[in-house]
Amino acid sequence: MDRQRPALFAKGGNRHGSQAPDGVHKRDNGMTVFFFLLLAGFFFIPASAYAWGPLTHMFLGNEILSFAPLLPAGVYSIIRKYRQDFLYGNLMADIIIGKKYMPREKNSHSWAVGMSLIESSCNSQQKAFSLGYLSHLAADTVAHGILTEHKRNIGHTFYEIKADSIVDKSYWFQAVAIDKVVQKRNDIFMERSLERFLFSFKTNKRIFKGMFLLSLLNNERMSDFIDNNAYVKSVPDRKKIELLHEISIDRIIDVLNNGKNSSVMKDSPRCRKLPRRFNKISFGRY
Repeated sequence: MDRQRPALFAKGGNRHGSQAPDGVHKRDNGMTVFFFLLLAGFFFIPASAYAWGPLTHMFLGNEILSFAPLLPAGVYSIIRKYRQDFLYGNLMADIIIGKKYMPREKNSHSWAVGMSLIESSCNSQQKAFSLGYLSHLAADTVAHGILTEHKRNIGHTFYEIKADSIVDKSYWFQAVAIDKVVQKRNDIFMERSLERFLFSFKTNKRIFKGMFLLSLLNNERMSDFIDNNAYVKSVPDRKKIELLHEISIDRIIDVLNNGKNSSVMKDSPRCRKLPRRFNKISFGRY
């Protein structure tokens, strides 16, 4: 029996082994182009592109869904009913490649853009997605402010890999299984709402999907390398990363309760300056 591909990486094609159609070479060329686009994505991703990795954002989104008593009834009702839209929003705030070079007010990793998504939501599915998007930004105020403060691209990447390595891999499979209908409707919403840099929205998503696929490959080996390499020996250990998870959850709950009046919005999701109230949490530098 044929097994269906996970939705995030679903492809067309011949599933029964018949002769390749005339367009197969075009698809081969397409894969070559995709490979180079993926490389380009790595070059254009600045140090502030990611803070928590995609697995961590999926984990945090699921944790929020278990905190019903701490959330407004209306908010919880929407994100529970449209759970996949909410989780997809937690993932997709990192989709635009090269956002560092965009004006602050148009940067997809900003509170202004996150709130504009809320305001432009026309239905409950879009609102659930937008609440997930805001949750992503709230979590990144912690990661950018503490976990990756003062780290360049390579150090930032090591931190992200280490943080994702302690998250159960079931969250990766949950992410790739998000329904294609859910993806499509929110992709249309994002494409209409977000400014892009360098690449089209579709190309940004192809690069993001490729990087997300790579996020699972050799994750444990990379984590072991990080733990045993003197250059990255200051990377936080599991206990400290879990502490930051707890702080991230607290901040997401604050934003979902208070919206634009949340004190969390005083800190940038892209911040380079350590929030004053976190000054006592220090995990070392290179």
